[in-house]
Amino acid sequence: MKTKLITAVLMLLGLVLFAAACNPVQGANDTNTPNNQVPPAPNKYLVIVSAVDFNKAANIFKQVEVNAGDTFTIALDSNATTGFQWTEQAKIADNGVLTQTTHAYNAPATNNDAPIVGMAGIEEWTFTAAHAGTTTATLSYNRPWEGGEKDVRTFELTIVVK
Repeated sequence: MKTKLITAVLMLLGLVLFAAACNPVQGANDTNTPNNQVPPAPNKYLVIVSAVDFNKAANIFKQVEVNAGDTFTIALDSNATTGFQWTEQAKIADNGVLTQTTHAYNAPATNNDAPIVGMAGIEEWTFTAAHAGTTTATLSYNRPWEGGEKDVRTFELTIVVK
């Protein structure tokens, strides 16, 4: 009984922490902002798309303007315990304008660092704007095995580098 109570409390705490992580932060926007543009912030950009956003639309398009040399991060809701995952490498239309520098899955934290089955985490990609120009970075949410579901969700970010 005690174990069930502790598990329930941990799951509730995880949900609260996840909801807080999905709230907009500096540089983030929702799909209702004019032109779907992320407001510029000096040398720090963060584009967040939550499960709530993807429940409204399976394919989300946004745009950000950055300066050459700037870095920014895309953070997308992800639930590895379902077998789905985002593409590790973003499909970048022009690698001369933009390069991907990192990708990581951040599982919800527990006491023993094991993922909680059914609880979503966050996948993050960091990019560096190399040269002036415009390009897109596209990510898709799939079950990667043969015959698995493809492009269940897609996220495309247009990047304008000044």
